[in-house]
Amino acid sequence: MTVAPRLSIVLLPTAVSDGEARSLASLHGQETTDWELLRADGADAASVDRAIRGAQGEFVLLLDAGDSLAPHALATVAGALADDVDFLYTDEDVLDGPIHREPFYKPDWSPDRLRNQHYTGRLAVFRRAVLEAAGGMRPVAGTAFEYDVALRVGERARRVVHVPEAVYHRANAPTATPEHQRDAVRVVEESLARTGAHLRAELDDAGTGLRLQPALREHPKISVVIPTAGVRRHVRGTYRALVENCVRTMVERSTYPDYEIVCVYDTTTDPETVAELREVGGDRLRLVEFEGPFNFAHKINRGAVESRGEFLLLLNDDTETCTPAWMEHMLAFALDDGVGAVGGKLLFGDNRIQHAGVILHRGNPGHPYYGYPADFDGYHSQLRVVSNCLAVTAACLLVRKAHFERVGGLAGVFPRNYNDVDFCLKLHAQGLRNVFTPGATLFHYESSSRGTRPVEPSERGFLEERWGPVLERDPYYNPNFVPGGNYLTLVAPDGRSAPQRGIV
Repeated sequence: MTVAPRLSIVLLPTAVSDGEARSLASLHGQETTDWELLRADGADAASVDRAIRGAQGEFVLLLDAGDSLAPHALATVAGALADDVDFLYTDEDVLDGPIHREPFYKPDWSPDRLRNQHYTGRLAVFRRAVLEAAGGMRPVAGTAFEYDVALRVGERARRVVHVPEAVYHRANAPTATPEHQRDAVRVVEESLARTGAHLRAELDDAGTGLRLQPALREHPKISVVIPTAGVRRHVRGTYRALVENCVRTMVERSTYPDYEIVCVYDTTTDPETVAELREVGGDRLRLVEFEGPFNFAHKINRGAVESRGEFLLLLNDDTETCTPAWMEHMLAFALDDGVGAVGGKLLFGDNRIQHAGVILHRGNPGHPYYGYPADFDGYHSQLRVVSNCLAVTAACLLVRKAHFERVGGLAGVFPRNYNDVDFCLKLHAQGLRNVFTPGATLFHYESSSRGTRPVEPSERGFLEERWGPVLERDPYYNPNFVPGGNYLTLVAPDGRSAPQRGIV
C-alpha cells in the first residue's frame, strides 16, 4: 500500500480581512490526505523561509490568504506525487464569488517558457529536500522569490509533473508591479548564467513582461539550406523569382556574421534565376543541382550532405527576412545541447500569423493562431514568449547538424507534408526539446512555390503508423482546450461557461 506524502502548506498573510477565513474553509473541506498548516509572519521570502524551517512535510506549497483550493486539490496533488517527482504544478483560475473566470490552462513542463514567463504559478509543490538544496526562499530575489525558486528547483528536479486541472482558485488575477518585473528580470538573468545559456533577459517594450535576447559567446557557421524550383511570383508588386527574393533579403538584412547559403535547385530551373542567385548570394552561396520528382525531404537531405556548417537552417524559398537578428535568436536556443529544433514566427505578407509552432492534438497536426494578426498576444501571452512544442515547421527550422544526422534527417516517405512533424518527433523521442521563439520573425508567402495541395493519404498513413498514440496527446496543448489548436476554453472547472481566452 502506497503511503500518501505529507504536505506542508505555508499560509501567507493578506490585507483582505476575510482572506484567511476563506483559505481555511477550503483547507478544512479537503478530501482526506496528510497535511499540516504553517503560518508565515509576512509575505516576503525571509518570512516564508522561516515558516518552512518548521515544516514536517515531505513537500511544501504556498497558499495566499484569500485564495482557496478545490475540495479535492490536496488529494489530487498527493496522488500525482511519486518518489522521483521534485516539482509539481497545477492549472489555476480566479474565483469571483460563485463564478470561475480567467482560467490558466498550462502546458506540461516547458523549461524554456519558464525562463521567459513564470507560467507554473500556483499551485506549485516542491520537494522540501530539493527546495532546501536549491537554497530555499532567497530574500535577494525580492518580490520575485517564488519565480526564483521555481527556476532553481526546475533546474535540478529529477521530474516535473503538471496536473491539468484548475484546483487553485485565486481571489484576484495576479498583477505585477514594476518592482516585481525588475526582480523577475534579475532572477531570470541569474538562471541563464547558472545554466550557461546564450541569452540575456530584459523587460519588453511595454515594461509588463520579460523578453529573452541572444547573448552569443560563439558564432558557429550556419548552413541555410533552401530547396527551390525557381518559381516566379508577384512579391509586393514585383514579379520575381521567390528564391532570389529570399536570398537577397537574407543577405541585405541579416546581421549574423558566419553563414553559408546552400541552394538546392532543380535541373529545370531557369538559368536566369540561377544567374540572379549567384549575383545576390555572392561568396556565401553554394548551388547544388537536384534531379528527379519533387521531394522536399530529399532536397533538404541533399543540401545537408553538401553543407559545411555546424548548424543547419532549413528554409523555404518563399520566405523573406524581416528581423535582422533572426539567426541569432534561433541559435541562442539551438546552442543548448538539450534543444533539438528551433522554429520562428512566420507571417503572411499582410501581417497575419502563418506559423507559431505546431500542435498535435487528437491526431491532427496544425498551426495555432493561423490567420490572426501579427500583434495578437495569444493565450496568456503565449505568442510573446518563448515556449516548448512538439514540432515546428521546416519552412524555418534551425537544428544542430549532429542532431539532424543522429535521427536520419528528413524521411523521404513524406515528400510534401509532415516531414517536419516526423523529424521533430524523432528529436523529441531522443529527449531533445523543440523550441518556438517569436524573436525570429519572417514573412512566408505560404505555398507560393508548389501551390496548395491536399495531404496525400499515404503521408497521413505513414505518420499514424510511426507515431500513433503520440499524436493523440500533445503535452504542450492542455487537454482542457477544445480541439482545433487555437487555445479556446469553453468550460470552467465547475462546469459553467468560461470566457474564451484564446482566439476572440
